[in-house]
Amino acid sequence: MTTDVSIGPADHSLKRTIGLYGAVSLALGIVVGAGMLSLPGLVYAHSGGWGVYAWLLDAALVLPLLFVFAVLGRRFPSAGGVAGFVGQAFPILKPGCAFLLVGTFSLGLPGIAVTGAGYVVAGLDLIDPAFGNWVVTGVAAGIVGVVLIMGWVGAKFAGAVQNVVVTLLVLALGLVAASSVSHWPSIDFGAGDPTWPKLWSGMALAFFAYTGWEMLAFTAEEFKNPRRDFPVAVALSFAIVLALYVGAALAVQALVALDDPRLGAAPLMVVVAATLTSGAAGQVLAVVVLGIILANLNGAVWAASRLLFDIGRSGWAPAWLSLGRLDGPASTPRSAVLALGVLLAAVLYMFGAGWFELADLLRIAGQNFFLLYTLCIIAYIKVETGMAARTFGAIALAVCIAFSGVFGWGLAYAAGLFVLPYLFRGSTRCLAGALARVRSREDKPLLATMRSGRIADQREKEAF
Repeated sequence: MTTDVSIGPADHSLKRTIGLYGAVSLALGIVVGAGMLSLPGLVYAHSGGWGVYAWLLDAALVLPLLFVFAVLGRRFPSAGGVAGFVGQAFPILKPGCAFLLVGTFSLGLPGIAVTGAGYVVAGLDLIDPAFGNWVVTGVAAGIVGVVLIMGWVGAKFAGAVQNVVVTLLVLALGLVAASSVSHWPSIDFGAGDPTWPKLWSGMALAFFAYTGWEMLAFTAEEFKNPRRDFPVAVALSFAIVLALYVGAALAVQALVALDDPRLGAAPLMVVVAATLTSGAAGQVLAVVVLGIILANLNGAVWAASRLLFDIGRSGWAPAWLSLGRLDGPASTPRSAVLALGVLLAAVLYMFGAGWFELADLLRIAGQNFFLLYTLCIIAYIKVETGMAARTFGAIALAVCIAFSGVFGWGLAYAAGLFVLPYLFRGSTRCLAGALARVRSREDKPLLATMRSGRIADQREKEAF
């Protein structure tokens, strides 16, 4: 099968600026974020002593998905990302996937920002009960604003910042996990009376931590050598991420009690406080977390803005939004960055007003990413011709279908997002047809008059 790397007209193509190191750094920055900071505690709270098994089982579940994902990313590098993968096999599904991704980013990115803001607020002792969620929301909005400015400047600047920050933070997180190793023998794997339903629930939560590689796909168009670097970046970043997550999960289960009020919001703060001899544990972790969230959101905003850019240049958004336009010397999709900022601000406002909780944002975003992985597997089965590859895809698809039942009512949100572009297109066509009919009726008297005038002129000429 031939490789399709078409990315649109030359004046709508993104510049290739990302090498292998930058690709791995970007992947780590995208994946390691809210999942590392809050989910080890949330999963422990849901699954009890079996929490670490939820992380390992999710890793086993995501491995075949990442293989499929790496193959498709190598073959079809485009700013369309996951939607582009699915569109290669089923063009009619691409708009639905794109809108599902927009709705997913709109929840996942604020969830990441809120998680980081919670650590910063707790570490710097900024909590004021009189304002409730608004303190955390304000800090989260400030973090998002900084990242949007970086995205506005351009990919080269954002990539340079990403490489430095991610390298330092992976080392710091590795040290946090390693500092708790001496406490691991004391872990009670029977804590909280774990059961299979509790483990299942923990897996549903932990899966969000294994999302992010689908965001990396939106930057593949900017890779210098996507055929070589994309699968390598996925493999290397997965190995590093798995080690960090399992280490963090074991550290939390060894040092944080199930009834600790910080378990769901800032479990790593307890770990650092127990292993750091200095009394400045909160401040140190707040700085580390701020760096993690900035790197995480930088990669996520980078990816999400490229998705909106691809939606704009594909003609699926109103022309007045100019989402498919590139601006500045770095050819940056600034209109897409601005539109993303509006979406994120709206969701952060709703969180501050108490419309939903952090766990809701992370759970639904993780669910949607899982569904998109499943669609990628279906696309993989379609584009592959070998029996072995199709058999592998069919097994992976069966596992995904079985696991999808854990998400429950949240699937309705995904379904609504998916059908939205088709409903919009259908209503637009109906409206255009109605306007055409109205114009036709309005023009009939004029046409009749013009016709009568032409007939009268003809008769005068004949009489003359």
